[in-house]
Amino acid sequence: MTRRRLALGTFAAVATATLVVACGGGGGGDGKSSGSSSSPTAQSIKFVGNATCPTASASPYSPMPPGTNGTPIGQAIDEMPHLHVAPPTRIEYNHDPPTSGCHYNVPGEAPLNPGVYGQEIPAEYWVHNLEHGYVVVLYNCPQGCPNEVQQLIAWRKSLPPDPAGQGVIKYAKVVVLPWHTMKAKFAAVSWDWYQGWDTLDIKALQAFYDSHVGHSPEGAMTG
Repeated sequence: MTRRRLALGTFAAVATATLVVACGGGGGGDGKSSGSSSSPTAQSIKFVGNATCPTASASPYSPMPPGTNGTPIGQAIDEMPHLHVAPPTRIEYNHDPPTSGCHYNVPGEAPLNPGVYGQEIPAEYWVHNLEHGYVVVLYNCPQGCPNEVQQLIAWRKSLPPDPAGQGVIKYAKVVVLPWHTMKAKFAAVSWDWYQGWDTLDIKALQAFYDSHVGHSPEGAMTG
């Protein structure tokens, strides 16, 4: 199954600035259902919200944080509600970069199509990807980091078809894009999980992806 280039209605510039919006390649996962784990999660987190994404009308997913494919890698982050909100609502996420929270649900736009993007896209679009079991990779390079971006493109292309997708999902559940507000220069996030680096470490990034891809509230079989 081929995924076409994303065309965000309100972010047309994003589509033209896209470095790679992937059509194929996939990866990670162990075929288990959402939230399952081959090892216990040692970290515990809280369910928290704020005025832009309140807990009053929501409940946390279980388990919290999601299980992992083997040993948990990274830091577990307190979970925010997973409610859908309508654009152009803006959410104040408790963690930067976000690892959970209220988000948009717009067919063809949120969640984003998998791939590598050259322009920042509001988190309200790609937090939905986290809910579907994606790993989102972010880079903060005010002066540019073309070599590292090329490494990320090559890494994403190298990922095999997602075994957790059981032959239905034929691409890597990965989105890569710039994110200028985070402290780390590079970071990877999945639902409730975070890891940051001062320098790009493809081996460590692969380990995070292998640990977390496909484990999320809505699970491995969501695109």
